[in-house]
Amino acid sequence: MGIIDFNESEEEASSTRDIAVDLVFVHGLHESGRDAWLDPTSGIMWMRDLFPYDKYKARLLLYEYDADRLIAPGGSDVNGVFEEAVSLVNHLVANRELQQAERRPIIFICHEFGGLLVKRALAYSHSRKDFRVEHIRSIFRSTIAILFMATPHQGFRKDAILYAGRSRHPEPSNFMISLLEGSEALQEITDQFAPIMKHFFVYNFWEQLRTTIGRHKIYIVDRASASPSWNEVDQCGISATHSGMVKFSSHVSPGYKLVLAALDKYIRSSSTLATKRWENDYEIIRRERRHEVENLLPGTIPDARFSMGSESTVLEATSSTSSVISPERSRESVTFVSETLESPVSPCTNVHYLVNRRSEYYVGRLKQMELLRQRFGDTSLRKGRKPKVFVIYGLPGSGKTQFCLRYSEDNRHRYWGVFWIDCSTGSNAEDGFGSLGILAGKGAQPGAGQAWLSHLSDSWLLILDNANDPEMDLSRFIPTFGHGHVLITTRNPGAQLYNTVGSFQFRGMDPEEAIMLLLRLAYPEKELDQITQLYRQDAGVIASELGYLALALKQAAHTIRTRFLPLGRYLKSLLGCRQALLSRPLVKSASDANIYATWELPFTDILNGNTREYRDAVDLVHIFASMHFVSIPSIIFPLCSDALKSCKGLSVHPSLIFDSSSMQIVEDRLMTAARVLYDHSIISMSEIELQSEKTVVGKHLPKHYFTLHPAIHQWSRERLQTDDQAKWLDCTAAILEHSISTNMETSGRALRRLLLPHIESCLSLLQDTYSNLPETLQQASYLDRFAIVYAEAGLWKRARSLQLKVVSFRSAKLGAAHPLTLDAKRSLASSLWNLFDVKGCLDLQHQMLMTQLWSRPSLSDWFVWPPWKPVHVQYCLTLNDLAQSLWLAGIRDLSKRAGERAVDALIRKYGPDDPLTLNAMFNLARTYLHLDKHLKGEALLREVLEKRVHFFGNDHPDTLMARNELGMYMCTQKNELPKAESLVRDVLRARKRVLGEEHAYTLWSVNDLSKVYMELGRNNDAVAILEEIVPIVTRTLGDDHVGMFMTKGNLSRAYVRSDQWERAGELIKWLRERVPPDHTDWVHAEWGYAYYVLHYEDDADTAEKCCKTIMSKVFETKLISPSNSRVIATAEILLRIYEHQGRNSEIEELRERFPDVGNNEARATIDNLPLPRWKLGNPR
Repeated sequence: MGIIDFNESEEEASSTRDIAVDLVFVHGLHESGRDAWLDPTSGIMWMRDLFPYDKYKARLLLYEYDADRLIAPGGSDVNGVFEEAVSLVNHLVANRELQQAERRPIIFICHEFGGLLVKRALAYSHSRKDFRVEHIRSIFRSTIAILFMATPHQGFRKDAILYAGRSRHPEPSNFMISLLEGSEALQEITDQFAPIMKHFFVYNFWEQLRTTIGRHKIYIVDRASASPSWNEVDQCGISATHSGMVKFSSHVSPGYKLVLAALDKYIRSSSTLATKRWENDYEIIRRERRHEVENLLPGTIPDARFSMGSESTVLEATSSTSSVISPERSRESVTFVSETLESPVSPCTNVHYLVNRRSEYYVGRLKQMELLRQRFGDTSLRKGRKPKVFVIYGLPGSGKTQFCLRYSEDNRHRYWGVFWIDCSTGSNAEDGFGSLGILAGKGAQPGAGQAWLSHLSDSWLLILDNANDPEMDLSRFIPTFGHGHVLITTRNPGAQLYNTVGSFQFRGMDPEEAIMLLLRLAYPEKELDQITQLYRQDAGVIASELGYLALALKQAAHTIRTRFLPLGRYLKSLLGCRQALLSRPLVKSASDANIYATWELPFTDILNGNTREYRDAVDLVHIFASMHFVSIPSIIFPLCSDALKSCKGLSVHPSLIFDSSSMQIVEDRLMTAARVLYDHSIISMSEIELQSEKTVVGKHLPKHYFTLHPAIHQWSRERLQTDDQAKWLDCTAAILEHSISTNMETSGRALRRLLLPHIESCLSLLQDTYSNLPETLQQASYLDRFAIVYAEAGLWKRARSLQLKVVSFRSAKLGAAHPLTLDAKRSLASSLWNLFDVKGCLDLQHQMLMTQLWSRPSLSDWFVWPPWKPVHVQYCLTLNDLAQSLWLAGIRDLSKRAGERAVDALIRKYGPDDPLTLNAMFNLARTYLHLDKHLKGEALLREVLEKRVHFFGNDHPDTLMARNELGMYMCTQKNELPKAESLVRDVLRARKRVLGEEHAYTLWSVNDLSKVYMELGRNNDAVAILEEIVPIVTRTLGDDHVGMFMTKGNLSRAYVRSDQWERAGELIKWLRERVPPDHTDWVHAEWGYAYYVLHYEDDADTAEKCCKTIMSKVFETKLISPSNSRVIATAEILLRIYEHQGRNSEIEELRERFPDVGNNEARATIDNLPLPRWKLGNPR
């Protein structure tokens, strides 16, 4: 093996001084040496027998390598490409140096894999810059052109991998599978070659005839792979088979003249181009070396070398960044951003450790562990510091997650908190940070967890795991500030851009470490020295075929141990299973094939089992496939069992649920089946209570949880046929739906919060599977129930998007009057109410009311008087909802009328203690108070509060709503301000604990408490609590949300009362610009501006103009009721202006329109704006 020089046998070519160019031929994998170029019929080798090499003064060099060593099972892994490329370069250099022809031009002619070898060889040659190895760079400098003959630039297709080498090796090796289309190994070769390709002439040829292999006719390398869409390259097809396209038997053979013409053109220009290449490249290297010397002057960082076993990793200093360059033999690539390494830190007390337990048998990567510790360095507290970010990217199953688990465990003492977030999807990441926000007491609102970490004064470690989606913007999940370190694991190399201190690339394990891991796990009861001596060779073959991937090795060892398989027998089974998997669409890469095969083998045993627990285990895997892979709660199966049995339309019926007569039997069968999967190492089982849920009101969470590795989770889904995927997806959605109680009891809040990631996963798959979701009533039912869970968590926008689809589908399918349609509309209206879309909410509820007016549940519901005032329950519930929305819109008179009708009817139907009746009574009491009917309102409110405390307890959300309302009523009366403060403050504390600090209702409580503080004269306290929540409202609700208008409106009044007029003016002007004119808060914003210009800028004309604009708007558009306190407050500003200017006739006219203007009792209403008594004159 090596270089064969055809010219050496020619006497006329004995002198090398006449040679003008070297033509280097490199064969492919399926034919070696001379056979690749020799026509078997005529015995002609075209470059020797047809091509006029003497005319062109060309030397013919054939590079021969051992292809069988690469493609045989247990042979080389993907790093064999690099090793063979280095060999090619060194053989060429030696051959040319011996002939003193280092600068002679080179043209490569490559068949199939030979082209990949040449690309990698040229990249390697180009990378040698040091003067001690500069001779290796001569190959790059001398290469003029490359003819790629059916080179698989983008990889082989599966059929080529399966059939092309079958005569030599029936099952494809890991090396061959690593050359599949789109593989990481090929992409790496392409990335390394791309920057230097512009230096060469390139001609891509592809085969135009299929190759017959047994009963199959295939393209070994199709056109798309052989001729990618590269710019400024020649390309053409050859009417021959894959093998025949490089075996020309005559001058008229297909493709010969194309090749001859290309060589003629390239040879004629080779001498001039080679000379220029050498001169230009020499100058580039000279400048780079001078730059390096300048960087080594005082004040710069000297070179640092880290020994990493078989490879050397060099930290090259530059003015800004430096990178570690590792040879291809390394199983990790390392990149560091220049930064002085920091000193070790002293231990701190670890309070939070929210990560999974690491693998018991994790081994290896100790040097990388130490390098990561050095790059993260100090965790000492420094003001304004940003987190350090390190990225670990690489193949699935290469141990990225386990490495992070090991690092977090070994360095736990360095961090106050260690937190783990699953970033497999954006929704999962948001849910993870939502749980972190709950842990912090902030609530599950988007951004709460990140904001908490940013403001922590303690050190923390955040692990963003499985961030594989290249479209995901990871920057939104990295805290802006904080004394923390962030570890990102991903399959996406592009994620390196997020690092601030460096990155690792993980491939497989070190071969020796991989073999030791396999043997230790397969034979744990035996001495390592003994098993190494007996089984090392077979273990090495298995490890090589599994790509040295830790996950695959672990599962292989488990199967060998539990089935008592000899290593040789396991290898045979593995190769056969992997070959079968290759024909299925789920395998897209070598790592897929290796990992999936190691799980397919034990799962096949379960599939073939005849016992009930084995059949249940198979069903469980199919159900888990559509859920999120982490923390699947066991309790959902017994919870859903009764309701699921009555579910129609399911195509699959899991026996463990449908054939069980009680919830206890379901649970027993579930745990038995889960144990089967656990024993086959397909799932892990844990008994935990998540710390992040401890602050959620409700019963304890389930004890048992099931978790799958992400790669296994993907396998469990993709191994199913498309139709089966859809069937099991519907079944899983039904299980989730029916595990959620329709009553939404507070005791189940924690469980429902835990289900959110599984709902997200299931919902995402439903949307991918069904283009017009929902397509059936069953699917509409899923979405309806999922939306309720989102709404409970305060994720009203997500809830609204699902509810809109449900309403549209049910309206079209069932009609507007169907009870299911009306239920969906009611849920949608609730989300609109919570999003403060008052107009949309009122329009929808008015539609519902009209529908229920003309469509009643029974004939008896028509026998009422008057007939246009129905009293059936659904109508009354809609009336109550409408009353609540009218109150929010400021239309209090209509709210009162609707509320009274709803209360009367519901008391007759259900009595005064029913929760539905209490809800209507509360809404009516609140409306009474805002209409100044204090006695009726207070009595009704206290009755509701007393009953809610009795039935639900002090911390139920409905009880908190009533307590808060009573506190605000007491505030407006001003005679019980200390009690009012106590009530509102206690509600705020409870909402922080139950809902979280950043929930919309908690922020509402902060606004209410600020009003109490202002009435108590504690204006600075009001300013402080409002300023604190402004950034939270911005992040969670947005600047255009009514919650922001409320917060900045209250803050502006607090500024006025504390004589901070400039700051108040900024907010008042901001509100005036942002609040839309059709929004009820527009009156509030305009009134605030009128007040400001009158009292601070002493501009009575502008104030009067603003007030008259408000009056016109109110009376013309009925935006709010003329009796609303905001309108009265506007009239009071006009009154003061008229009084100051002595405009008596206008005063009389104003008092006629607003009899209560100037009345102290009017200023004591619950809507009163807490500002000091107005006075004309500039307060400055």
